[in-house]
Amino acid sequence: MSERACVFIDFDGTFAEHGVAPREHGEAVLRARANGHTVLLCTGRPASIVAADVQELFDGLVASAGAHVRVGAELLRDDRFPAELARTTTQLLLEAGATFALEAPEAIYCTPDIAAEIQERVDGGVQEPRGGFGRGPRDILDAVVLPDDLTSCSYAKISVWGSPVPVSEIADRAGELVGALPNSISDDGMHSGELHLLAIDKADGIRQVAAHLGVDMAATVGIGDGMNDVGMLRAAGTGVGIGGSAPAVLAAADLLVPGPREHGIVAAFSRLGLI
Repeated sequence: MSERACVFIDFDGTFAEHGVAPREHGEAVLRARANGHTVLLCTGRPASIVAADVQELFDGLVASAGAHVRVGAELLRDDRFPAELARTTTQLLLEAGATFALEAPEAIYCTPDIAAEIQERVDGGVQEPRGGFGRGPRDILDAVVLPDDLTSCSYAKISVWGSPVPVSEIADRAGELVGALPNSISDDGMHSGELHLLAIDKADGIRQVAAHLGVDMAATVGIGDGMNDVGMLRAAGTGVGIGGSAPAVLAAADLLVPGPREHGIVAAFSRLGLI
């Protein structure tokens, strides 16, 4: 790409694996920025569980799948479930006996039982690659808050790790404003995944950033591997998918690169002339 690009990179499965990004990916981002390109993280995660050392690599953050947008120190967007809808959706999940967390920029909210499950994952531990960015499951644990009344929390999105009732059915019960997406790293169908506001998408976040920076959408690049990345890949001037992703992701991509283990961000930046 001869002109200065604005690049948006998904986190889980694209920039990082199990919450830890290889050192090579961080170095590629810094090199691209030094070459005059703008690079932002564009993740389904809330800002509260994106490690500080990861955030420092980027020019900004599109978090909560487009609901929270920051460029530099300037907050452009902080959308959340309307209060009554938030209460209703949370209550539906509690009644279903689901394992879930309410995701907000400042914290993730859950029950003590779910916090204990997160602690078990940390103690059981995914090994953190030496020299990588992020601390894996510990980034989630450090953001956990246990409210007295979970149904009163303000949040942007919900992660469901397991539910006797499919998340698509929970979304239907919550109403027409709520959508459901499968978990991109699970093979249990729709019994895990995300509940989100249908009116918000990563594509909205990248458009907002491009407009704020005065960048033509033709000069934008989106890189991702999950179903919540499809809109971003379609909206970006160049969509980069991760090999082995779902068919809808591959169909939306202009080119494919490997995942984090094989340093796909380095490959993408090299092919696009960003580094």
